Amino acid sequence: MFLSNVKKTIAMYDLISPDEKVLVAVSGGADSVALLYALFELGYHLEVIHVDHQTRQGQSKNDAEFVSQLCKKLRIPFHLRSCPVEEEALNFGRSFEEYAREVRYRYFKEVACLRGCPVLATGHHADDQVETVLMRMLRGTTPLGMTGIPVVRIEEGLRIIRPLYCCDKGMIESWLRDHGVDWCVDVSNYRNDYFRNRVRNVLIPELRNYNQKFKDAMLRLIELQQCENDYLYKQAEMALNDITKEGRISRKKFSDYHEAIRRRCLVLLLQKKRIECDYQQVVSATRFILMGETGQKFDLGQGILLYNGKEWTEFVNQAEGKKSVESIRLKIPGITCVYGFRFNARVIMLPKQTDWKSYCNPFLQVFDADALSEGVWVKTREDGDRFIPFGMTNSRKLSDYFIDLGVPVPERDRVPILFTPRGIIWIVGYIPSATAVVGPLTRRIVEIEVTPCDSSPPH
Repeated sequence: MFLSNVKKTIAMYDLISPDEKVLVAVSGGADSVALLYALFELGYHLEVIHVDHQTRQGQSKNDAEFVSQLCKKLRIPFHLRSCPVEEEALNFGRSFEEYAREVRYRYFKEVACLRGCPVLATGHHADDQVETVLMRMLRGTTPLGMTGIPVVRIEEGLRIIRPLYCCDKGMIESWLRDHGVDWCVDVSNYRNDYFRNRVRNVLIPELRNYNQKFKDAMLRLIELQQCENDYLYKQAEMALNDITKEGRISRKKFSDYHEAIRRRCLVLLLQKKRIECDYQQVVSATRFILMGETGQKFDLGQGILLYNGKEWTEFVNQAEGKKSVESIRLKIPGITCVYGFRFNARVIMLPKQTDWKSYCNPFLQVFDADALSEGVWVKTREDGDRFIPFGMTNSRKLSDYFIDLGVPVPERDRVPILFTPRGIIWIVGYIPSATAVVGPLTRRIVEIEVTPCDSSPPH
């Protein structure tokens, strides 16, 4: 029954191709040992990985030795890393469970890459599903959180699979006993120091008093949520393509969708940006995008803000803080790469009868070379910046100019600004100033073309 379930799960979700090498995470406990034996019996090409967290007063090294001997018996390559995870988590002020998981998966990815294993198999099973969803429910979660642990997911190019997805703990241990296979027992699993242990050892047995088939009911709920989530996910992905552009959210298009799709779109964006938010934050953030005033900010936590522009809502990373403004002198003639752009400056004699208005564009401008004799610098905006817009005689604040155009604050900080000791000459991508313009007395011009640094040099 157990082996048949594993085989069906692999086939149903197309988890492993026959020619792929699989890295198996084996802790030494019943679940991972059963996983290793099942994949071994099914004939897959395997390597094993184990992380010794140096816990239980050093007793965890016995688990590492057990897994090492098991691999020798099966003639499977074995990879081991040992580190004081509990001590490190304490020093970093982190939860042991979360930090230990980070350490494990970092090592898993490293070894998988070095050994050419495109697949990582872990021993998560049906009981883990129930525990995980209960934990998320108690902490507060989104509809996506109710889907539990995915049977397969891709992370940094590594395919992480759960072949025991349809097996429960009782089935796994019965199969091991029937086949005379030993496993390690981690006594810390019976201590209720950790949240998961309290859910497993206290909450679930209590819930069984209300429904003996509580786990089955939870698994049905999870399966139903997965099915509906699959459909809604596809709908939200399509909506997201319509709503967003370059990571920004169109407030108008966002308002056109049903609230369920709006919230799911936001959750998908948060997931892609690795931002964790509970239900109330998602609801409040959705309302903020719809009804928040222009210029307002919404704190998502983890140093990330939502910023409402006139038409767009953007994600702003406050953790980095506002960078100091640094001015870089342009090579004239020559090419200068700065702020993610390539500035290509050429000095040429003034062509006759050129229609400069048609010739120039927001990323190509010409200037009187003599007016630039003291040099040209590029920077990003600073408080108090003023310039004289082309065609005008009076100066105005750059901030007022951006406000009139409805340019969001985060985007304003990315706009390159060219200036000389006499003042600003060009707001790149927008408008030149009246300073250094080509006039009747101009003899030579400086032509400056701006392109992204990763694009081909201009011809």
